[in-house]
Amino acid sequence: MQSVAAQYGVLPAVQRELPWPEWERLVSGLMEDTPLGKLVAVRTERDPAALRRMTPWQRKARRDWNRFLARRAGQTKPDTGAQRALQVQLARMFGGETAETKRKQG
Repeated sequence: MQSVAAQYGVLPAVQRELPWPEWERLVSGLMEDTPLGKLVAVRTERDPAALRRMTPWQRKARRDWNRFLARRAGQTKPDTGAQRALQVQLARMFGGETAETKRKQG
């Protein structure tokens, strides 16, 4: 909210009244000289030289973001054991074969 206020001059109280598409448009156009823009730039930096020059705060922000992404990725991965069991059950129900049932037969 403060970044939108800094860049566009739209106070936080007014931002609460904006329709979502309008607020989303404002946020998506934030420049790097706003607090949120700086954070996004730190999180998405890829240049090795720029990464070496980062301050301790920037390094921590990147580390925290990468940990968040790793946790989120871990939560969305399918449980392969459950997935295999489901495939076997469906194969039995509908008379199909899975790689596992082929191995048992071969």
